[in-house]
Amino acid sequence: MTTASTAITPEQQKDLMTKLDALSDAVQAAKSTFELQLGQEFETVDGPGTPDCDAVTIGATIALTGDCANFTYALVCNDDTAVKLARWMFEIPDDEDPGLADTADALNEIPNVAAGMWKAKRDQKGERYQLGLPMFLRGSTWLRFFSKGVNAVSQKMVGPENTELQVVLIWQTGVKPGGIHSMSTQTAQAADASAHLPINVLQEATQSVVNTCEVQMGLKLEVEDNPGDPREAAVDFGSSIALTASEGSGWNLAVMGDKTSCQKLTRILFAMEDTETPEMEDLADGIGEIVNVAAGVFKASRLEAGQAVQIGLPLFMEGRGCIDFFASGITGLSQSLIGPDGIVVHVIIIWQEG
Repeated sequence: MTTASTAITPEQQKDLMTKLDALSDAVQAAKSTFELQLGQEFETVDGPGTPDCDAVTIGATIALTGDCANFTYALVCNDDTAVKLARWMFEIPDDEDPGLADTADALNEIPNVAAGMWKAKRDQKGERYQLGLPMFLRGSTWLRFFSKGVNAVSQKMVGPENTELQVVLIWQTGVKPGGIHSMSTQTAQAADASAHLPINVLQEATQSVVNTCEVQMGLKLEVEDNPGDPREAAVDFGSSIALTASEGSGWNLAVMGDKTSCQKLTRILFAMEDTETPEMEDLADGIGEIVNVAAGVFKASRLEAGQAVQIGLPLFMEGRGCIDFFASGITGLSQSLIGPDGIVVHVIIIWQEG
């Protein structure tokens, strides 16, 4: 009787060691951030492993895009730890509960600072990265279901007053960073400043999604008249992807919809029967594929407008995790698209003011 080999190749072993080295730098950067920003010491517990999603109710991410690899740096924890982090960050008395605004700002600031330290550490090793926007997230679905080729490793840390958190590093294998090059132009043309106004960028992003759905799926979507506040959109699922810039903060592009619309999009994309109910993994792959391809088209249009961007990793979301609350300086716009059979798609761009 023969058995399948479970041995990994030397190339896979080297890649794994590289990711663990990157995680080690991420943990050291987090430790330094806790000491400098909060005046608190955190220590690692056990070794690296898969993220413990059951221990996660809240967190923040930031994209790191490079020439050879793309990462997402995340800090995740439970509500109790998040409250204590906010208290330490903003010196809030123990008898006061930080509001959602303070909690989001604290959770965003920690990985934002730590990612800058991580970038400097990787720079010393000959790697170059651009940082995206810090994104505040609630829930853990985005850690449970990844698009194909996306993986994660985490390190648990403990601190004072029974605080527990995880530093998570997410990456994608099998895809050359920087987007879909066949959809990219090679030279940037001069453009006036109006090309970078959020309303014009939203129009580019919307057209990118419209083109993607028509080319990839044969699905025609009509643009509704007026954009709006993403927090008013009726959404259950979606996928978000960062487009980082060497100058400025770049953008986050999200494609979202209600459960019925996302299921219909997934059925069309994967040629499923009308009677089939897509599993959560199917939704993650389907919506993630749409936003990934649309980001490649969007990247090309940004380059034509004079802004070169790099594409991060698609993150699948359940609920309103990335749009029901924006931390300080982060804002967004949403454009609705209407398709056949009651399909409604919301194209959302998120950016940082100032």
